[in-house]
Amino acid sequence: MARATTGRSAGFVALGCVGFVASVAAPAHAQDAQKNPTQLQGVTVTDAGIDEDAYKVDAISSPKATASLLDTPRTINIVTDKVLQDTASFSLEDALRTVPGITLGAGEGGVASADIPLIRGVDATGSTFVDGARDIGSQTRETFALERIEVFKGANSALDGRGSAGGAINLVTKTAHAGTSMNASGTIGTDNFYRVTGDVNTEIADKLAARVVAMYHNADVAGRDAVFDKRWGVAPSITYGVGTPITATFAYYHYETDAMPDYGIPLTSRGQLSGDRREPADVDHDNFYGLKDRDFQKTRVDSASFIFRADLGGGWGMANTTRYSNNRNDYIVTNPDDSAGNVANGYVWRNTKSRNSLNEGIVSNTNFSGVFDTGGIGHSVSFGGELSVSDSTNRNYSVDTGNFRAGSGDDCATAGLASYNCTTLDNPNPNDPWAGSITPSATPNRASAEDYSLYAFDTVTIVPQLLLNGGLRWTSYSVKASGSGRGGSYSAESSTDFWTWQAGALFKPTEASSLYFSYANSKTPPGSDVGEGSNNLGSGNAYYEPSTTKNWEIGGKMELFNGGLLLTAAAFRAERGNIQENDPIAGPIFIADKARLQGFELGATGMIGPVSIIAGYTLVDSDLRDGSENDGNALPNTPKHNVAVTVNWDVTPRITIGGGAYGASKRYADTANLIRADGYVRFDANAAYRISDALSVRVNLRNVGDERYITKLRNPHFAVPAAGRQALLTLSASY
Repeated sequence: MARATTGRSAGFVALGCVGFVASVAAPAHAQDAQKNPTQLQGVTVTDAGIDEDAYKVDAISSPKATASLLDTPRTINIVTDKVLQDTASFSLEDALRTVPGITLGAGEGGVASADIPLIRGVDATGSTFVDGARDIGSQTRETFALERIEVFKGANSALDGRGSAGGAINLVTKTAHAGTSMNASGTIGTDNFYRVTGDVNTEIADKLAARVVAMYHNADVAGRDAVFDKRWGVAPSITYGVGTPITATFAYYHYETDAMPDYGIPLTSRGQLSGDRREPADVDHDNFYGLKDRDFQKTRVDSASFIFRADLGGGWGMANTTRYSNNRNDYIVTNPDDSAGNVANGYVWRNTKSRNSLNEGIVSNTNFSGVFDTGGIGHSVSFGGELSVSDSTNRNYSVDTGNFRAGSGDDCATAGLASYNCTTLDNPNPNDPWAGSITPSATPNRASAEDYSLYAFDTVTIVPQLLLNGGLRWTSYSVKASGSGRGGSYSAESSTDFWTWQAGALFKPTEASSLYFSYANSKTPPGSDVGEGSNNLGSGNAYYEPSTTKNWEIGGKMELFNGGLLLTAAAFRAERGNIQENDPIAGPIFIADKARLQGFELGATGMIGPVSIIAGYTLVDSDLRDGSENDGNALPNTPKHNVAVTVNWDVTPRITIGGGAYGASKRYADTANLIRADGYVRFDANAAYRISDALSVRVNLRNVGDERYITKLRNPHFAVPAAGRQALLTLSASY
């Protein structure tokens, strides 16, 4: 395997050809968006204003954006606050079901039990951003303080920095803005569901506004015995300069959870499968194999952001976002271990996975943007620099679970059941009085990383019907990691400099349509998740070159109904090289030299008369192409077909009905394609009634058919079933 470059380049070259119009590297102060867009020879540049009652927005939130979504040559899905409300999406995992092409990963071993979104089969844990700032720490994320969720599809390190091999996710938060408003809601439902939220914004003085958003949530997980989720959060912010060309915002975010972690049900070779082929055990999906007396998960997030925006005049602007975050993820979770050889005999060893990690980081981005002409050719430019530093410490637990691997330890059927370290496959009891010992690890695993980069983007209007765009980024990255585990102690470090770039051409047959072709690449160096995801650094991969992904896309977009509806279609091909998934303790889980993903995506977002819609279908044909025995197999967690449709119909000015259909085809958890979960289709429904201008009530029925499909599939141990049917009633007040 090739070695990484150890020197650091000192140069930077600005590519004047163009910038992709989407970025998550710095946030937009969306609430202070200008109402009148600037026209740049057919390119509409806007600050992405928020319409709380809309499914469709016209631009992304980043100040790096150099064009509207219509004129962006790539696939971008945006989930607005209105979609979150209508679908009762209270967590990031809930919200991402409305976006096609995303699956959910599961933590195990060196990978934290947290939100693990995979975009077209590629882990985006290290490519998740909050207000444009990379947010590394492992978390189970909430939506109470979110204005919208932006999902960028396809490799693009030029915009996002390291990683983004399959794309990136940007979470845009609610901050103080002009005006006075209040929103409060209370939700009750089946499975002991209780939730309260509040959102108050006010102008407390001339040019000064304050906002507080808060949430309390307490519920059992529908269809899962003993699994619960308690959480609360508060997000105050203050903005000076509202209504003026210069604004400064300070925002704070605090969020805590106390939950029962759930690794679902074991895998088994029962039924028609044989040998090493496994699928989720044929058991009641309510079965929970954990222990109330032992298992827990507590998380905490504290972050502070400073957001500065300045209109410099003459079409130029400056923006800075600096964000500090501190995250803790502390848990012991039962792993219903199928690989121990007991499941075939009707027993499950209650082995454990654990973590007690603290991640601390700071990110700062400064961006300049402007519009100008050179010889009759229009330019919309964006350029700047970024710095990020992150440190992670994980001191996990040693849990006395005995040794119940078949043939190498005690017998699950006798000593295991007596100590409650084993349970029966068909009838586990989470109330078993387990009394084993728990000892924190003596040697923590540590990781630290820093990177700094310079970038430049430009959108060039040759004539109103022809646009060129692209960009270039130089990144210097270094990472260190150390610790101790199954393989003994380890210590590793790596440093590398690299260039990433993108380019595209866009033709506009009409002002409301565009046809485009684009190219972008990404580079993911070892350890880019800083100990929080699947791309960890260990002695086995310290000298690897960054994993590379190249993405080609051709597509078209069209606005209908006076811009109320956006239709999109795109075909793509991504080529991945030097693919890594590493546990720093056990070493590489798998490495493939080459893989290819290709397919297409169709989408519709906006309104058709009284009907609001956000819908998409993705086909991804993935296969390994490295000449190994797995050559031609599908990549893990990459279903070929994925669909997400959310529709709401305003029957009258006071009555709305709607629902959704979300599904995926079968998928595998390993490159050998031996571990699989079947495809599924899930349906949701909702109805709302506006009692008055200030008061409304909504009913949501989630998973109407009680479809018990698998949401997370992990090699080689377990599968996590989806939540069952749940009914929710929400009363909302606003002014």
